[in-house]
Amino acid sequence: MSMEQLKSDVAEFAALLEQAKSARVKGVLTTGKAEVEREIVNLEMKARLAAERQASGSSEAKRYLHELTDYGWDQSAKFVKLFITLNGVQGCSEEAVTVNYTETSLQLHVCDLSGKDFGLTVNNLLHAIDVDKSYRKIKTDMVAIYLKKAEEGVNWDVLTSIQKRLKQKQDTEMTKDTDNPESALVNIMKKMYNDGDSKTKQMIAKAWTESQDKSRMGKEFGGAGGLDTLGDL
Repeated sequence: MSMEQLKSDVAEFAALLEQAKSARVKGVLTTGKAEVEREIVNLEMKARLAAERQASGSSEAKRYLHELTDYGWDQSAKFVKLFITLNGVQGCSEEAVTVNYTETSLQLHVCDLSGKDFGLTVNNLLHAIDVDKSYRKIKTDMVAIYLKKAEEGVNWDVLTSIQKRLKQKQDTEMTKDTDNPESALVNIMKKMYNDGDSKTKQMIAKAWTESQDKSRMGKEFGGAGGLDTLGDL
């Protein structure tokens, strides 16, 4: 998907969020918007790396960036710690493993590990971090990233603000809405599902499962199958 299309999708998500009234609808739209914004960041990182390699005239231009999505995290009173498994990363030089920080995001790049580049982007951190005091360590088959909490002692119950919103949505009892927001949600989800790639469809299916009762899904999509009917949208 092109950068122009992704930016158009973000603008559409933002417009739909302004119109949405139901907390359930807002939660699903927020998740979708965050997913597209992450894709934009990754495309920008790939373009930057490609430009740098082309400028250097090296054979590195033949390498592709492999996006990392799996990691573990923990915290102490002072730090939030991310653990990213990468076999053989201890063989990389210090210069080949970099992390760019902002107050609310991080971007890991591992250059030329077994002929491949790897990247991880985490946006919308739950709370601000101290960029100057954040750092990373290269361990055996692992990169550990230490995010210094801007406010020490504050507990992070989730890693990102997006996850926080979803958790709040799931924990909040939904009151009956006479305007039946589920109908509007179904139409929005159908459009996003039909227009999305495989990753977007997986994201929508997951968000839908977490936000809808299975019996209600059966009624809205005309059968008890719920998610199975998404493939026919």
